[in-house]
Formats: sequence, structure tokens, C-alpha cells
Amino acid sequence: MTDRALTQLLLIGSAATGGAALLSAPWGAAVALSVVAGGMWNVANLWCLSRALRVWLKPQPAARRQQIGWFVVKFPLLYAAAFGLATIPGISLVGFGIGFVVVIAAAVGVTLKALRSPQNSLPAHGG
Repeated sequence: MTDRALTQLLLIGSAATGGAALLSAPWGAAVALSVVAGGMWNVANLWCLSRALRVWLKPQPAARRQQIGWFVVKFPLLYAAAFGLATIPGISLVGFGIGFVVVIAAAVGVTLKALRSPQNSLPAHGG
């Protein structure tokens, strides 16, 4: 994923989370806060995943410490944060899940848009 696509994903995911939180406000502030928590956690999750994969998959050998560092941030720390958020009494698991799904939907939308963008290619024979 390019830096531009990742930036779009993070911005669109954040905006969609905000919109979902506003739409969920009639069910209470706790639900809206839960949507924001789930969405922002997933934005952080996707950002960390992209950073970890870039370091791991880049053509030149990356420093082993950098690879390990991103995976430590991504897996134990970020997932511990999700568990911590889920145990806060005011956080609804349903709202957290809605925020999570909103960001996943934004990621799918950004990815599909990037796949549909015209490629710079040579014209077909006879065209």
C-alpha cells in the first residue's frame, strides 16, 4: 500500500468513525464513545500493521530490532490496549465492534478504489 493510500485510509476511517459516532449518539454517549474507541483502535491497528509489513517486506534487509519493534507494538501492546478498552465499564463491546467494522469498510473501499484507478499502460494492439 502506498503512503497516499494509507493516508487516505486513515483519514477516511477516522471520518467514518466520527460519522458513525454521531449516528450512534441517540443510543447514548457510552455507545458513541465506544464507536470512537473501536474505530480509533482499528485505525492505529492498520497503521501499525502497515509499518510492520513495510519493515518486514522491504527489499533491503531491515534492522532486526526495527522488525521486532513494530511487531511488539502491533501484537502485544496494541491488543493489550484493546483488552483494556473492552474492560472499561463505559465502553460497549457492540459500539467498539461497530467502530472496528466502520474502519474495515473504509479500508475495503479505499482498496477497491485504488484497484479501479486507471493504470498507465500501453494501448492495446490496433488502439
